[in-house]
Amino acid sequence: MTASGLAFILVVNALIGYGILQGRREALDAGERATRDLARMLESQTLRTTFAVDQMLRDLSFALDTYPDGARRDSPATRDHLRKRRESFAELADLLVVGSDGFALNHSAEAPLPTVALSDRAYFTGPRDGAGQDLFVGAAISSRVKTGTRVIPFSRRWTARDGGFRGVLVAMVDPTRLAAPLESRDIDRKGTVVLALTDGTILLELPHDRNEPGRLTEWPAVWGALAERDEATLRDRVPDSSHGPGSGTDSLVSVRRVQGYPFVIVATLPVDAALAEWRRDTAAWAAIGMAMTIAIVLLTAFVVRQHARREEDQARLARASRRIRGILDSMLDAVVTFDVAGRIASLNRAAETMFGVAEREMIGRPIEALIPGLRGVASDSDLTALRRDGHAFPIGFTVSDLRLSGQPRAKAGAPPPGEPRIHVGVIRDMTRRKQQEAELIASKTQAELANRAKSEFLANMSHELRTPLNAIIGFAEVLDSEFFGAMNERQKSCVADIHDSGRHLLEIVNAVLDMSKLDSGRFTLCEEAVEAHEAVAQCLMMVRDRAAAAGVAIDNEVMEATATLWVDRRAFKQVILNLLSNAVKFTPGGGRITITAGTEGDGGFALTVADTGIGIPPTFMADLFQPFRQAENAANRRFDGTGLGLSISKNFIDLHGGTLTCRSVPGTGTAMTVRLPAERVIDGPAGMDAPCRSNELGLLSAGGSPRTGGTD
Repeated sequence: MTASGLAFILVVNALIGYGILQGRREALDAGERATRDLARMLESQTLRTTFAVDQMLRDLSFALDTYPDGARRDSPATRDHLRKRRESFAELADLLVVGSDGFALNHSAEAPLPTVALSDRAYFTGPRDGAGQDLFVGAAISSRVKTGTRVIPFSRRWTARDGGFRGVLVAMVDPTRLAAPLESRDIDRKGTVVLALTDGTILLELPHDRNEPGRLTEWPAVWGALAERDEATLRDRVPDSSHGPGSGTDSLVSVRRVQGYPFVIVATLPVDAALAEWRRDTAAWAAIGMAMTIAIVLLTAFVVRQHARREEDQARLARASRRIRGILDSMLDAVVTFDVAGRIASLNRAAETMFGVAEREMIGRPIEALIPGLRGVASDSDLTALRRDGHAFPIGFTVSDLRLSGQPRAKAGAPPPGEPRIHVGVIRDMTRRKQQEAELIASKTQAELANRAKSEFLANMSHELRTPLNAIIGFAEVLDSEFFGAMNERQKSCVADIHDSGRHLLEIVNAVLDMSKLDSGRFTLCEEAVEAHEAVAQCLMMVRDRAAAAGVAIDNEVMEATATLWVDRRAFKQVILNLLSNAVKFTPGGGRITITAGTEGDGGFALTVADTGIGIPPTFMADLFQPFRQAENAANRRFDGTGLGLSISKNFIDLHGGTLTCRSVPGTGTAMTVRLPAERVIDGPAGMDAPCRSNELGLLSAGGSPRTGGTD
């Protein structure tokens, strides 16, 4: 039955296939005839038009030689004659007479004569420089008469009776008139027709897929056929300039060379379009053949499948058993199965290695032989197991139920009637993890102790350094006041250097002390009502001289009462001072710094310090608020500083529940914005004193509601 069915299927499909192939051959032949007809129609129209234009230009040359005003510029009689000639010739868009100097003498259009020289136009230089008297055809150009259209220039040399060059006669032909006989053909859906010069310049293309005609791309098959004969029909891919050679549409191509004139005509028809009707017929015959084949196959396969199904089921069960056992043996964790009574049913290879026993020795033995005290222990527990040699080790134990059949359970946790209940235990050796946890805890403890010792050392050293530094600064100020007597300029300079160096070092020590307090969580906030504009003005007094010395202008737009804030006065001013100092430091001479502030839509407060400085590289933005980090390394640093200012400012603002953000463009400038939440903005003066608040142990909150006078 199988052999007979296959033989019948082969005969039926062979007959249908032969008919399909024969129909395809006929469809391609019809497509080739269609392309040849299109090419011949355009060739015929082109020959008629070109011959008529050539004859008209010859007659026009004779007429201009005969008329007394034929060579006179802008002659009404000549223009009227040209206009009549143009109106009698439907394909013409304009007639133009160009003198030997390259300037237009007369034309048929209503517009004034062009005043520009036409000596660089191809339709002028071709006849002028040509040795013969042949008709010259140039590439399509934009029409000066009909805006938005293109014309094909046909030109002839205007020769004097003595053989001298008098100029050029030009006929502008409307290419759409050449294609008029083809408009009724279904070109836009099925193919294209191209009229081109022998150098590849496209004069006319249907359908109009381009805004401006271009050039025929490299098409070896077409140019090879033209090299051998003047007419050929072939099959090739139409080149697609946007996707490269060989990427176009598979098409039937008819190519013709127009005899006596420099024209090439190419007509194409996509193979898909030529075979469209054939494909519809093929689909119908294929459906018939498929239906017959399916019917025979189904009848034959029904008998064969019944016999093969039993063998497939048996092979599938064997493969599934081997696959499950292979999965268990490939697992890194130990897997043990046991029944309700706790008797071991199987061990995988990892379990044998972990406990040092063979599976055959453990089948039927209680699970407590491997994991003492397992009874009554919940799943996913940390237990202690025993190896064969009596060595105990920590394990993680997870247990679940195994269903041996596909029947649904009667209730949660209960197997179907008649199905034995089997548990699957997954065991993982936790020895290495426990060691790693102990090492991690020890490392964390050591790191915390080291960090605490570092913070305490910095705090102690900062206090020890500030006492002598204050004395140095104080005595320098006393000396500078000449309390103990007059000093010369040299001495005053030295005292000024001592004072400035002491102040600079004191600022560094204060920054390190603030950083250590913030790092250890012991910085204390002393909150009070602060006028934002007064804080800005006080900070500006500290940096104004430095900005003036650097040639940096400062625009303070926070001149009047903006908002009353419930903040730590020293911390808030320190933030503003740090932002202003950085802006002055990184803004070159002639730059500008602008300070703006005000309340936002959500009731919060925002203060922005913007400069026109060098900006911040994008690669450094992630580390901008990290302590001791600067955009320039030690080898190329141009600006001094410890790299703590922005980190301390960020921590101060965080303690107030606000944010400090940055927007920067390298070479353009930087804008730093401080935002405080609405609960930090007071409607009026607080009129009370609030105690200082500590953020020790990281428990500092954003504060109570200063609007109602509450505290933490």
